[in-house]
Amino acid sequence: MNLKNKILFLFILSSFCFLLSVLSATAQTASQVLITWQAQSFVPAEYQGKILPASGTNIKLGLELVITNKIQDLSKADIFWYLDGKLLGRGQGLKQINFTATKGATNSHFVRAAVNYNQQEYDGTADIPIANPKIVIQTPSPANNSIPLGKKNDFQAIPYFFNINNLGELLFTWLVNGQTFANKGDNLLGLTLTPPIPSNQNINIKITAQNLKNDLELGSKEINLNVQQ
Repeated sequence: MNLKNKILFLFILSSFCFLLSVLSATAQTASQVLITWQAQSFVPAEYQGKILPASGTNIKLGLELVITNKIQDLSKADIFWYLDGKLLGRGQGLKQINFTATKGATNSHFVRAAVNYNQQEYDGTADIPIANPKIVIQTPSPANNSIPLGKKNDFQAIPYFFNINNLGELLFTWLVNGQTFANKGDNLLGLTLTPPIPSNQNINIKITAQNLKNDLELGSKEINLNVQQ
């Protein structure tokens, strides 16, 4: 084989290898295991973001296998679920499975699912971040850190990501400048400060919420405000 033919052969070979790599990449992107997860922790009804789990939250997992933009029927497929590298469950058509978060806040659970479908294996992964239960305090003037003198000021606490079914499972405590503030009526999420409030006084407001069924699950929030004329 002369030099010219050798160069032509190497060119054809490299082109063929490149084509194979493109076809392989295309085949991989044409199929995908989509894993979804849903945390069963508490959020207010108007919340539209992703509900995050706290430690102890029940989490529902689900999956779909998509091949060439079409969802496949997995009723006869063998499906394996893994949680943090350990087998969580397996079964024919097992597209959904639950587990309870055990890691603490700022950590995450790693989920992998393997699907044996039409004598081929497909897999997908997901990271599920763990959050702390938290509380947001709505103030009369969200744009600044002051409240007006001589007016009634209403504050509202909004809890997120607690392992509860309703607000009645939380114990709320308001503190104003370190002193427990006794709420009247049924609105334990609300705090009302009424005149007289001295001007130029700094006010520290804090609320804590504790799960009545779990002493270790609590959240708190505090803000500092200035009373202005």
